[in-house]
Amino acid sequence: MIATEKRNMNYWWVPILFGVIFIVTGIWILKAPADNFATITLIIGVIILVSGCTELFLTIYNRGAIPGWGYQLTGAIINLVIGLILVINPSILLKIITLFVAIWLIIGSIMIIMRSAEARQLKRSYWKWELILGVFLLLLAILLLWHPMIMGFTISVWTAMAFIILGIFRIAMTIRLKRMSARVVE
Repeated sequence: MIATEKRNMNYWWVPILFGVIFIVTGIWILKAPADNFATITLIIGVIILVSGCTELFLTIYNRGAIPGWGYQLTGAIINLVIGLILVINPSILLKIITLFVAIWLIIGSIMIIMRSAEARQLKRSYWKWELILGVFLLLLAILLLWHPMIMGFTISVWTAMAFIILGIFRIAMTIRLKRMSARVVE
């Protein structure tokens, strides 16, 4: 066997470090998901705010070279306002998301209840199950409107799981690449 190429993996530990950071972040979010939703929203708000500031600066600075720079300026100002709102009041995102989801669920539940009424008129045996599901969905929507933190809890848990899975993937991928780089290519 003749070695023709060997991949150099000097910094193989960096993706593993990020994988561990992702896993630790996911576990941190899981420890107190309701509390961490506000922190996640705050981080998103800071990112949008910084992005808006950067866009605003670059748009004004390069306005002579950007055709239609007013649209870009408007977008930068909108990003600034949204970022500022999320930084000042992180719970507003939870309220907005919850409101949209609850309205969607209410509409869906009303449609299910109406379908069950039609099925009852047609003397279908499954109308009771549709009615029960529609009422249950309607109660869930009302619960979301009454207690928006349920949505924050759910989003936090899914975000935590995504971080943990991403961390595991990065560690596994890096170990696999490290093993591959250790082999001699024939």
